[in-house]
Amino acid sequence: MRKLITLYFIFACLVAFSYNFYFANIHAHTSFSDGQGTPIEAYQYAKKYVHIQGVTDHAYYFRQKVNGTDKLALTKSMAEQVTENGKFVALWGFEWTGGVGHINVYGTQNWTDRNESDLKALYKWIVQNKALAQFNHPGVTYGNFYDFDYDLEADTYINLIEVGNGNTSNRTITKEMYSNYKLALNKGWHVGATANQDNHRPNWGSANDTRTVILADSLTYESIMSALRERRVYASEDRTAKIVFKCNGQWMGSILKDATQLVFEIELQDDEPFYEATLVSQSGDLKTWRINSNEFKTQYVCQPQDGYEWYFLYVIQKDWDEMITAPVWVQHGEVYVVNLRANPFGDGAELFFDLINTTNESTECDLQAFIGDQSQSLRVSVEARTKKETVLQFQNLPAGVHNITIAINGQKAQTGVVEIKKNAVTIDQSHENAYGDFWKSVESYLNQLGVQIRYSTTYLKRIPSTPWLFIALPKKGGFAESMTLNDFEIDTLVSYHRNGGKIVFVALKDSVVEESYNKLLERLVSTVRFAQTDKVVFKVNDLIFDSYAEDSIFFVSCEQPSQLIQFIGGRL
Repeated sequence: MRKLITLYFIFACLVAFSYNFYFANIHAHTSFSDGQGTPIEAYQYAKKYVHIQGVTDHAYYFRQKVNGTDKLALTKSMAEQVTENGKFVALWGFEWTGGVGHINVYGTQNWTDRNESDLKALYKWIVQNKALAQFNHPGVTYGNFYDFDYDLEADTYINLIEVGNGNTSNRTITKEMYSNYKLALNKGWHVGATANQDNHRPNWGSANDTRTVILADSLTYESIMSALRERRVYASEDRTAKIVFKCNGQWMGSILKDATQLVFEIELQDDEPFYEATLVSQSGDLKTWRINSNEFKTQYVCQPQDGYEWYFLYVIQKDWDEMITAPVWVQHGEVYVVNLRANPFGDGAELFFDLINTTNESTECDLQAFIGDQSQSLRVSVEARTKKETVLQFQNLPAGVHNITIAINGQKAQTGVVEIKKNAVTIDQSHENAYGDFWKSVESYLNQLGVQIRYSTTYLKRIPSTPWLFIALPKKGGFAESMTLNDFEIDTLVSYHRNGGKIVFVALKDSVVEESYNKLLERLVSTVRFAQTDKVVFKVNDLIFDSYAEDSIFFVSCEQPSQLIQFIGGRL
């Protein structure tokens, strides 16, 4: 009885904040793809556990109809049949699955799949259909959408991203998805955090306590879809915890224009105690509160550090359940800077950043970039509603850590730091070739030599700025689309070598020969080819080698980091 009274009091208090809290599972499958049961069985079962249940079967299964009826149309009909205003809402949709990532699309009349649309075509389809969409379980296994390469038009409709996914345990929020959440925000996407069970068995809503919590006016289809579009959501591993997160009176998911002072309102309530809460921003963690209570309420006042900033709340309960809210964004002006990063090389640094023009007109702006005491100024034109990738180079920087500032029309737009070391290498990790533990050992050794390490996680569109480039061959069983070197990447690598860059090809125990790598070798070193025996080796005029060097091209077939270090260490 005491627990019921406590929960009633919590609910009564939170009603005063004008939105109701609805606990949802908006990613699940049935026998219409690779799950079990029918959509209507999923909805009827889930009624006992959640306020909202979504069924999002894999679209490529929709090519087979059910008694002549399209599966999406049938799912929609079942969802409408079982929805009961004020009691339960059924969402329908489909999951697009490609080698670069999976995306849920909600509430449409038609569908598309990987057989007729790649990722860019899917973005266009979403925009044309004005469809609500969600990035699903981003990470190495299923992909992270070319490292969340930003699409301004798609950003209007892709409003959600999973930071939690799974139905085998209560620990569904992972470091990998959390990291990709922040990567997406840094690239410019406006997405709110969700957590879902991704059911493939008949345990919709009951598999664990993972929920997407939706703050909406009422439990109706229209109100729930509106809240999702406005990103008024948070991801939770607890099925009852309630979070209020507002800034300057605006709810999580809001974009604040030209705010100079920020007043955050935070409130947590549950029948289980919270351990701590952290206000996370693009510029770093701003404040952590140690709580040790079932209820917590506070305000926090600060000024935005940059012209484009995001802030969200990360919460842990004493039983280690995690919760992550949608952000609040702060944006100065209609042209702003995202995705600032610096690649040091020798005694210089190359700055990369994206200019986003959200207006419907081409815009010119005065741009200034500072690294330490050095600065560059230029006049930049950005076409209407586009992203303009910008690259600047700075030379003769002293060793050490330097502050970076980008300004637009005299207003600070973005800040960062860069560390200059005496030498640098780039390690490619964009072709199913991450080999994390192996490279950590190599990095540890190179750091002792004062060598700067840069990991490249996107396709090689630009010539690397470091004098050395390490490329491991892809792992067996990787996604074919990601394993292959694109033609433009081959051109980039050839230009890199011609300009004096040194390339180290590394074959490890699980590596396989992908033919695009031999296509690259044809243009680099005519006498050398990759060959597959019980491992990957190098053939030079039909002679087989485990290691070889020719014309600033190096080949190493090894199992241990020490073998690579022994071969290459003295050459750096």
